[in-house]
Order: sequence, then C-alpha cells, then structure tokens
Amino acid sequence: MKKISLVLIIGLVGSSLLAQSNAVSKHFAQYQRDTSFTKVSVTSRMFSLFADIDAEDEDQAELLEAMSKLKGIKGLVNEDSGDSKSLYFDAVETIAEDGAYEELMTVEDASENVQFMIREEGDVIRELLMILGGNRQFVVMSLYGEIDLNSIVKLSKVFGVKGFEQFGKLDMEKK
Repeated sequence: MKKISLVLIIGLVGSSLLAQSNAVSKHFAQYQRDTSFTKVSVTSRMFSLFADIDAEDEDQAELLEAMSKLKGIKGLVNEDSGDSKSLYFDAVETIAEDGAYEELMTVEDASENVQFMIREEGDVIRELLMILGGNRQFVVMSLYGEIDLNSIVKLSKVFGVKGFEQFGKLDMEKK
C-alpha cells in the first residue's frame, strides 16, 4: 500500500511540474520536425561553465552570476515565414491559455510584435518567455532557471538577441 501511495504522489507531483511548462513544451514540440525552423537548445551544463570564469570587473561578475543561475535556453526561429504574425498570435494565445504565464510587456506595431511573459514560483521568476512576430521573422525564446530581471536586461545587450532590445527598454530599478 505504501508503494502505491508513493507512486501516486510521485505521479501527481511529476504531472503538475509538466503542466507548468506544458503550453511552451507543446508549442516547441509542434515545430520540432519542421525544417523551416531553427531550433536552439542550451543546457544547464553550458551555463554551469560560466561559474568557473574569473570576472574582470563588477559588471562582468554580475553577468556571470546571473548566467550561472540559468538552467537553459530554448529557442525556435523562422527567419523567412510568410505567416509570422499568425504564428505570433497563435503562440501568444496558446501560451496565455495555459494560465501559468503572466504578461510582462507587449510591444506591437505595423512591422513587429513582441511579447514577454514570465512564470513564477513564489517570488522567484523561473522562466522568461519572449515571442516575436515580425514581417517575415518568428521567434519564441524561453530562458529558464532562477531569473533576475535586472541581470537579464544587461544580458539582453550582451547577447543581442532579436527582440530583446525591447526588453532592454524596461527600467527594472523602478519596480
């Protein structure tokens, strides 16, 4: 009886953890075999290597510490989609329906739409999600781990990821 209870508890906890990222995982899986998309995956092992680098100054030390707290990045990019706005609105709707993500910022204009969403556990941001739909480009980027938004603003400038320049306009110090 104890074994059955233990299996049920593990199953319930495991399914609740999967449900938290279910919408994003489903969205990534939907395009996994589509060769028109570039898929990017950076694992926690890559970020753990940053912990071994000696910082030259305080800003670099702060960036390295923020990077060492990340568990991974997943990205989905389509550089030449004739339907990027439709892909954007589909992704935003699918992920918003999940209910685990909160909108942080949206910038929409005639040429490009960008939305940032976060998923929190308690007071800790566990995932930052960027969805971008431009005239021909579509990007979904998920950073997950322990996320400090102030450091991510600085990282956005270092990485130069398309769409993150919008996120860099936020002044997190005022929050």
